[in-house]
Amino acid sequence: MTTPASRDADASPTTATPLPAWKKRLFMAITLALPLIVLAMVEGLLRLGGWGGYPAFIRVAGHLPNGASVAIVEPAASKPYFFANPTRPGYAEETSFLMPKPEGTVRIFLVGESAAKGYPQPRNLSMQSFLQEMLGDAWPDRKVEVISLGTTAVASFPLVYLTREALRYDPDLMVLYVGNNEFFGAYGVASINSFGTLPSLALPAMRAFRGLALVQAIEGTLRSRADEDRTLMEQMIGNTSIPPASPLRDAAARNLEVHVGRMIDATVAAGVPVLVCTTASNESGLAPLGESDEAARAFAEARHLAQEGPKDRAREAFLRARDLDPMPWRPITGTEAAIRRAATTRNAALCDVATVFRDMSDEGAAGWDLLDDHVHLSLRGQAEAARAMVGAMAALPAAVRVDPARASSLPDWQTYAKRLGTNEWDDYRVHHTLRVLFGVPFMKRHNPEALARFEAACTTMERRMTPPLAEIARQWQSFKPHAGGLRPLTGMVARELLKQNKTSEAERLYAIARRQVPDYTSWYLEYVYFMLACRERIGGGLSEADRDEAARAIDQGRFLLAHGFSSTGFTERYVGRLHQLRGEWAESIPFLRAARPKLATTDLVACDQALVEAYRHTGDLAAARAIIEQGQRESRRFADAYRTMEASLIDSATPPPPSP
Repeated sequence: MTTPASRDADASPTTATPLPAWKKRLFMAITLALPLIVLAMVEGLLRLGGWGGYPAFIRVAGHLPNGASVAIVEPAASKPYFFANPTRPGYAEETSFLMPKPEGTVRIFLVGESAAKGYPQPRNLSMQSFLQEMLGDAWPDRKVEVISLGTTAVASFPLVYLTREALRYDPDLMVLYVGNNEFFGAYGVASINSFGTLPSLALPAMRAFRGLALVQAIEGTLRSRADEDRTLMEQMIGNTSIPPASPLRDAAARNLEVHVGRMIDATVAAGVPVLVCTTASNESGLAPLGESDEAARAFAEARHLAQEGPKDRAREAFLRARDLDPMPWRPITGTEAAIRRAATTRNAALCDVATVFRDMSDEGAAGWDLLDDHVHLSLRGQAEAARAMVGAMAALPAAVRVDPARASSLPDWQTYAKRLGTNEWDDYRVHHTLRVLFGVPFMKRHNPEALARFEAACTTMERRMTPPLAEIARQWQSFKPHAGGLRPLTGMVARELLKQNKTSEAERLYAIARRQVPDYTSWYLEYVYFMLACRERIGGGLSEADRDEAARAIDQGRFLLAHGFSSTGFTERYVGRLHQLRGEWAESIPFLRAARPKLATTDLVACDQALVEAYRHTGDLAAARAIIEQGQRESRRFADAYRTMEASLIDSATPPPPSP
């Protein structure tokens, strides 16, 4: 018999209706996607805050009145590749060029590491400058433009992306001087910034991962600052010993061949000729840098053979000692062969700089005559590497081919060095740079004679310096690179010489200094102004060519101001001063007035002096007196300078006595 209670129980629902399969899949997808959506939102917000991605190696900085674009090689573009030491990354030198390419111009990009950049020589004495000068002689009817993309402390992998980007800027030739940093450069196999041991196909994926804003933001929060007392060379070392049998050596050679091959392929695909170079190293002058009795014995044997034995046997021994070095800062036989394979398997033109240097050397292997340290070229080395490139261009297509007879008739390297501005102060700059380099413990330990060499060179010159110039040299040593370069010692010395009324000497150094800094900077405007001011003082006026150079510099300064590249007031100040050199006193006034709020101390006094002079020439003596009165009121330290301006203004306002 059924009870009421049991009937109620039977009537109640027992099981919920199951969800359809499509709804289950939808809910599962939402659950799985939710973290990804959140991460994507965080990534987007961080990118809005400036994190993530990779800066362009070359950026368009703005447009000129004629419609042309100013493209600039960005010094800091390689910073994301230095994820383990981002406060001390390698950098390129800021260089500018125009797009579209001016008619009749042959544009050549030089791709590589710090050796390709010309370190430790200043830019006017780099292989880039020698190559441009030599090609100008070989092609007298064409304008040659060699643009260095040399980037400090990177392995070949980042240079693949640099090459691909450079191909968008209408080159006529790509020159690859690559292969020195496969062990200790960024993405090298033994670097602190290393992923080089990964399969080459995995490196682009790792690069993409490291380009995420979230990854960069986390690292930026957690990482510590670099030790400023350690050189970049010291900081880059991740693995201090790489024995001859280490698989890292094969990995370095494999990576270099793959990446140089990719650079060649990209260049050929763009329809641009390419010249591939082996890189030179100091084989006979530099002892192995790592701790190895076997390498040390091999080097001692090579030195003995260089004095007693045949040249070919000495060469073989020096290369063996280099290959046994457990700290391979120099390219080894495997990486050198990788460059040749990458070129020959693709039928690319090869410039075998390494072999050229060995053949030029008395000991059968390249040494101090052609190199300043382990891989960076001496002044002569810069010129001879450029000459080798010019000679190898005989194998290129007609548009960029150099006639072998023209190449062989080029002047000697000293002629080019003099033409480009070699001088005693840049000799000191290089010697001091190398004194610091060879003071690094692992360099000093096995090559103390190198430190002694450059210490002696610096000391000899320092003893000849007057106290004011010695103080300038000390100040220069404390400066850090800016805009991909170091403030030229030549410009600093020139200013002191100008104070001493050594105008001709100052003019010579200012003319050199302007070639050592990027064109679109206040540095450049400063050096052009002082160079022309010296010429005006020497000659009593400016030539038409000088006036044209002042006008070009004014246009560059106006570009900087129009595109927001001025925060110090120096651009405005020197644009105003350049106008004054051209006798354009009224035009100078707005720029000098705009500079005043940004300047202080002696810079403000100098600007006010120029402004008072402009008002005097335009007849606005009231405005001139207002500047002087403000200076006397607000600048007690420089009150005498303003009183001198006042006296000069009074003298100029006094009418001349009547003629007898």
